[in-house]
Amino acid sequence: MTPIIAAGLIAIAVYLMMPMGFRRRVIAPRVQSVDEIALAREASTIVAKLQRTVEHRWRRKRRQQAWQSAATELVAAFSAELRAGQPVRQAFVRAQRSSPVPVAAHAVAVAELGGDVPRALRVEAARTGLPILNSLAALWRVAEGSGAGLAQAADRLAIAESAAAQARAEVAAQLASPRATAKVLAGLPLVGVMLGSGLGASPVAWLLGSVWGVMVLTVGLGLEVLGLWWIARLTNSVERLL
Repeated sequence: MTPIIAAGLIAIAVYLMMPMGFRRRVIAPRVQSVDEIALAREASTIVAKLQRTVEHRWRRKRRQQAWQSAATELVAAFSAELRAGQPVRQAFVRAQRSSPVPVAAHAVAVAELGGDVPRALRVEAARTGLPILNSLAALWRVAEGSGAGLAQAADRLAIAESAAAQARAEVAAQLASPRATAKVLAGLPLVGVMLGSGLGASPVAWLLGSVWGVMVLTVGLGLEVLGLWWIARLTNSVERLL
């Protein structure tokens, strides 16, 4: 989806960068018909949908990061409550209540009712996409079956998850440079079009007003999309290794 959004934004940017008089001559050389008005409205709708998609993906990513941090804090607080001498279920309830993000609210309700907490934790892990809750469920199940101490295991789990989060942050920082370079390279053709327009060469008129121009524009946008998709695929595959 990201390359498609990028291609759409590039096309919109090309249109917005054209001088107003040039837009009237090339884009709207005559009075708009009903079909043209409908097409313009449809284009506006597509742009609005692209914007909502970008905002939704950004909010989802921020929410997932907040959930990961809250889950790590939950496990650490759970370990601290156990070390303080609290019973297992009471320690888990107190740990979740001290967290501002209810990542395991269903599991807490099950714990208060005396139900199967490990199973509830696995359900929460599937809902939120947090593997740490699956790990906590496994530790809880082993501790209930064998009588092993849960505090030390939960403490190690929290430390391991914190180290993994730090590693992910470092990898994301290292990947920021190639991602920024890809964005800059993707914007260079637009800069060339703007420079050509400023020098009086009218590249937009050639791109939109001739068969060869349309072919070049289509191939160029296709290569832009392919390049952005390839960079996104490479960087995302590195992040998924952690």
